[in-house]
Amino acid sequence: MTNPNHSPAKTSVHEQIEQVTALLNTLRPRLVEAEAELSERLAAISAFEFKLRSRIARLTDKLDKLDAEIQELKRKVRWLGEGWQTDPENEAAAWAAGKTASEAGDYRYHAAPKEPRQVLAEAEKASLKQLYRQLARRFHPDMAVDEADRTYRTQVMMAINAAYAAGDLDRLELLLLEPDAPHTLAAQSEEDQLAMLTRELTRVQNRLEEIEEELARLDKHKSAVMMRRQEKAARAGRDWFGELEVQLRDDIAKRQIERDVLEEQLATMEDEFGEDTAVFSEDFADLVFDATLDGNFDDPDISAEFDRYIDRRRSKNYFEDDFEDDYDFD
Repeated sequence: MTNPNHSPAKTSVHEQIEQVTALLNTLRPRLVEAEAELSERLAAISAFEFKLRSRIARLTDKLDKLDAEIQELKRKVRWLGEGWQTDPENEAAAWAAGKTASEAGDYRYHAAPKEPRQVLAEAEKASLKQLYRQLARRFHPDMAVDEADRTYRTQVMMAINAAYAAGDLDRLELLLLEPDAPHTLAAQSEEDQLAMLTRELTRVQNRLEEIEEELARLDKHKSAVMMRRQEKAARAGRDWFGELEVQLRDDIAKRQIERDVLEEQLATMEDEFGEDTAVFSEDFADLVFDATLDGNFDDPDISAEFDRYIDRRRSKNYFEDDFEDDYDFD
């Protein structure tokens, strides 16, 4: 007679399902915490980037404009201007021309924030973190049971991360009303359940490794490095943003001097030849020779300069009367 209180013996597949499920139950909270850490780090750096850009954008724009003017002037006097060396690019100017931390890396389920993060009180920050973790536990894509479920979870997770990056507590509260993933696990054999759980375990483990790599990469981004400097300066009572503005103004002053000297040099050259030229006559023969060696004689600027040079020499009776008949300039 069968004992009704005696449970049937567990199959090896059943035991494997329990083992994988137990491991998943251990790793899932770790995954949620890791996602929260990555999101928090990205949000903090993005907030720093918005603040930094608001402080230096006007100055870096002016520096960019001066650099463009200088490059154009150097183009006009390039044969004499090769000795001109612009100061090494200002770190803040280089940062302003680069990508943000969010844009520089491929952070899964994250998009670069378009607006600065809202300023929240401490209690609101705590609520924001709590809501984020609650939502991540419900909707994380690596806990999907099939591809349709994963697609749905990914869309919701993107919205969760965007709201968290913006510090939008109201938006996170609205996301709590989103239904759980509509795709539920249908009746499956134990073998199918084990295969599904094993895939999920692999995705969770891979994502944990991926987040670790993303955090390490994020830590090396210029914005992260500059944010740490700013935090260190703040602890020492220094205005790091103000110091950066002083450096930019110094660079602007140097660029203005460089531009003014180049303008004066160009004006002197134009006065000497009485026309818009960028090369001294006595230097031009050597320059034409160098250009032909480099295969650059088709450069329109060189060709135009060559024509002006020939006209000037002809006006000085430098060539024989029949020069054009004997020499083919084409």
